[in-house]
Formats: sequence, structure tokens, C-alpha cells
Amino acid sequence: MDILGKFAKNSERNEKTWNDTKAYFSQRYELLKLEFLEKSTQLLSVIISMLIVVVCALVVLIYLSSAIIRWLSLAIGEAWAYTIICSLFVGIIIFVLSKKDILFVKPLIRKFSRILYQDKLEEIDSKKNNDFSKNHDNMKGGNYEE
Repeated sequence: MDILGKFAKNSERNEKTWNDTKAYFSQRYELLKLEFLEKSTQLLSVIISMLIVVVCALVVLIYLSSAIIRWLSLAIGEAWAYTIICSLFVGIIIFVLSKKDILFVKPLIRKFSRILYQDKLEEIDSKKNNDFSKNHDNMKGGNYEE
């Protein structure tokens, strides 16, 4: 009878462990889903806001260029006005293409990496601050005298 009692206790313990393991992985899965949802909505909001800014900038640019063409056509003629505005746009396109990494790619990568790896960056920053404060507590500089 004693042997059967030990097996019953072990099986109950194993079943409880299995149920706890399933509950842990289930909660971990839910946490991962929530983190993914949070990060994806942040990324989506950045992308949508950038699209809104680009569309608004294009509308302003079109309106402004049509106003400048109208004003220049009265002053120097319609053909020269379109030529000047066209060359201005070509210059803007060349400038933007030459500076695209500085203007767009690096800031977007920085923003996306802050969103995706925010926890790791905060951990690294806290370690750096702790190391910095330890080094400064032990250092004495210049003409410091006790």
C-alpha cells in the first residue's frame, strides 16, 4: 500500500507541474502577443504619420509651384516659368537623393530600433550610468584637495 501511495503522490506532483508549465507558456505566449501588438502599432503610427506629412508636403509643394508659375509667367513668360520650376524640382530631387540616408534612412532606423529594442536600450543605458557614476566617485580631478 505504501508503494501505491508514493506513485499516486508522484503522479499528482507531475500533473501539477505539467499544468503549471502549460499555464506559464500560455501566459508567456499572451505576453508576447501583447508586446508584438504594442510594437507593431507604434511602428504603424510612425509610418502613417510620415505618410501624412509627405502627402501634406506634396500638396503644399504643388500649390506653391502653381502659384510661382503663375507669378513668373506674368513676369517673364510661361515657357520660362515652367522651365525654372522644372529645374527647381530636378534640383530638389537630386538633393534629396544625395542626402536620403541622412534625411530619411538613419532617422527611421533609429526610430524603429528605439521602438523595437526599447527595453534593451534602457538596460544598456542604466548599466552605462552605473559604470559612469562608479568611475566618477573614485576619480579626483585637477586641484582637488581633501
